[in-house]
Amino acid sequence: MDIKEALRLVMRIYPQGVTVVTTKKDNKLFGLTVSAFTSISLDPPLVMVSISKQSSIHNILFESEFFTINFLAEDQKIVSDIFSGRVKAKDRFEAIEYFFDKTGCPIIKGVRAYIECKKYSIYDGGDHSIFLGEVVNAKKLNDKNPLIYYNQQYTTLISPEKLEIIEDWWF
Repeated sequence: MDIKEALRLVMRIYPQGVTVVTTKKDNKLFGLTVSAFTSISLDPPLVMVSISKQSSIHNILFESEFFTINFLAEDQKIVSDIFSGRVKAKDRFEAIEYFFDKTGCPIIKGVRAYIECKKYSIYDGGDHSIFLGEVVNAKKLNDKNPLIYYNQQYTTLISPEKLEIIEDWWF
């Protein structure tokens, strides 16, 4: 097994939150499902997303001033599938509901939270580009469980409170 396949196998067993990165260019809306996201710094407030250079949104994000990270909830698998291209939609944004806040980038209705960013810097990351965004707005919207991608399938968390209820019922 070569190192690329070994890395794929190992990363499949690393659970990752599912996000959709959205942006706009020339009054058109764009978005892509992304699992490579993390917080980088509090001073200044920076986050990072990694986007394949082959992605349809890569060059658009490269040229855009702002982008938004949408944190998907466990009931938004279809949203992830639409923005990953697994479910075909002529216009991804016609298939969902969304709204706008400070940056004018779309925010998907029903997400757990979102972070609006101003592009801070871009770094080469092999076959990906690493986009750093300076956080200009961040809001938690609800307490739904997160959508998680693990071992090539969607899953979510069971909170300790719910687990206690299940255990009480079972035992």
